[in-house]
Amino acid sequence: MTHSNTLSLAVLRRLSAVMAAAVFLAAASVMPQPAAAEQPEAEMVQVVPSPKSFAETVSAFRAEVAEAGWSLLNETNMAGVLSERGYTLDPVIIFDACSGKYSAEILGHDESRPISAFMPCRVSIYQTSEGDVFIARMNTAAFADMMDPRVAEVMTASDDEISAIIDATIR
Repeated sequence: MTHSNTLSLAVLRRLSAVMAAAVFLAAASVMPQPAAAEQPEAEMVQVVPSPKSFAETVSAFRAEVAEAGWSLLNETNMAGVLSERGYTLDPVIIFDACSGKYSAEILGHDESRPISAFMPCRVSIYQTSEGDVFIARMNTAAFADMMDPRVAEVMTASDDEISAIIDATIR
């Protein structure tokens, strides 16, 4: 077996583990989430309450992303999209937040490009039927150890920054 095949198999194994985590993440995202203080460390989705209204939280998040030097590549208004298809939902906006330095570090290496399936950082801001507002995101720490150490280091640094952005958003 060539080095290229060995490398490809190693990447595929890691990607398989990550994809399994993503399936779990998708399943967990449709289940009710405990309050942030009750969440065990192993949860695949981190959810924090916002003391602000939905509109104020969204506005503050946009401002904090810009302040941190990150970019918002996309905003998907899920309630709006689904209302066009006949469904009525409480507000949900999914943001694709990107830090160029972290993205370039991962995408600049062929062996770590499969991780692009998890990029950019997705952050959801939603309002419940009771009017409570939450910010949700993937718990990167829960599966960073499954990654190549260099990728895990980049993911952890990125996660620290997005966490700081969210903390500033809810202050």
